[in-house]
Amino acid sequence: MSAADQEVSSPTTDLVSASGNEASPGGGTEIHPRPLRADRAFLLGLGIIVAGALAVRVWWVLVGYSNYKVNGDALFYHLQSLTLADGKGFIDPFEWYDRGREIQLAANPPLYSIYLGVVSKLGFRSVDAHRLASTLLGTGGVAMIGLVGRQISSSRAGLIAAGIAAVYANLWINDGMLLAEPITVLCMPIVLYAAYAFWQRREVSRAIGFGLALGLAALTRGEVVFLAPIIVLPLLYGMRELAIVERLKLLVVTALAMMILVGPWVGYNLTRFEEPVFMTDHWGTVLKAASCDEAWYGDYRGWYWFCQKTQPPGDYSERDLVLRQEAFDYTKARLGDLPGVAAARVGRLWEVYHPHQTIKYNATWEGRTWGASIAAFWSYWALLPFAIGGLVVLKRRGRPISPIIAPAITVTIAAATTYGVLRYRASVEPGFVIVAGVALDAIWTRFRPSTKPPSPDPAPEPQHAAT
Repeated sequence: MSAADQEVSSPTTDLVSASGNEASPGGGTEIHPRPLRADRAFLLGLGIIVAGALAVRVWWVLVGYSNYKVNGDALFYHLQSLTLADGKGFIDPFEWYDRGREIQLAANPPLYSIYLGVVSKLGFRSVDAHRLASTLLGTGGVAMIGLVGRQISSSRAGLIAAGIAAVYANLWINDGMLLAEPITVLCMPIVLYAAYAFWQRREVSRAIGFGLALGLAALTRGEVVFLAPIIVLPLLYGMRELAIVERLKLLVVTALAMMILVGPWVGYNLTRFEEPVFMTDHWGTVLKAASCDEAWYGDYRGWYWFCQKTQPPGDYSERDLVLRQEAFDYTKARLGDLPGVAAARVGRLWEVYHPHQTIKYNATWEGRTWGASIAAFWSYWALLPFAIGGLVVLKRRGRPISPIIAPAITVTIAAATTYGVLRYRASVEPGFVIVAGVALDAIWTRFRPSTKPPSPDPAPEPQHAAT
């Protein structure tokens, strides 16, 4: 039996964080260090899994999808990283390379472009170099998934979760696409780690870390910015042993810490456009792509379409206002059909509405290939029952499950108001993999043969309100 297997898997020790600290009822800590052998065994196992995850992703880039054709959003990220590396800033890369015009643009939150810009500055400027750089992000996400699984359950759960993440198609499929999903996959487990650390110790320092993690994630994808209230408020509500004033203080600290990272991007945008722009000047573009007959009726119901026929005048902020208003007007004229369309969008996202069509659109429109799209579909359905089971296990152990559920709520709202593209699920998948690892670990613990004598009952578990 390995040192990792020798860890006590009682409800009390399951509260031990990755640092070896156990949450106490008052939000402080009691020190119960993990055995050094257990730490080494976990880190060794995680290192092996992470190396395998990197190999899978590099294979996908160089062999499995070696004929990748960069276009659309992927071409945008590739070219914008070059404009950043060359000191041109966040401008429209198509206008710059086609016509030499510097036109300000905030199409997406900036973190992925900044990352690729650094890679380009170091001299790695090709499409494949950027794709390979993205595999490092996805691989880092695998490592973080393992750490969170260990934090909220046990070392074995963390290793199981990391092992799933290493081969789970809905994670590695993104790493060769030159899109922002890999950096989201890295940042979301960081958010979960910070959320559970904050729950275990209700201190200002943990609130700051939580807010910084949320700020980092908000800079990856447009819809992730709306995650903050959905994940923070239930956690604070569950901290009922704290006075309301204390919870409000922690809320303010978390929000201010988040703004440390998000604020500079917002402030920068507010200085360079005719109309106010906060995170992106492409909300209208997204809404417009979901607001025409093709996206509301027929085979593409709930998906997106090229609904924008002409380019409105003005800079991107002014165009965005026009496109938003056109999308709102189209929707208001068809409010009776909106519930059915919203349901189709959500059904596309969770692969219950015409899944065969969604597989086809992912393979062709999204460029994910047929084989990878089919693998992603079946691996999602294979994972989902264990993810649900893991949520049940955490709830019975008194852990909050709202940090895992919050991203799912966020992307469901985003899909219902726009369209049901599977890339929205990038912020959800890490949490689902983590709780699937918790479920499989619980199954193993329950049904494995045991030759050891029964352990004495553990000390009473510290009581926290789980939300």
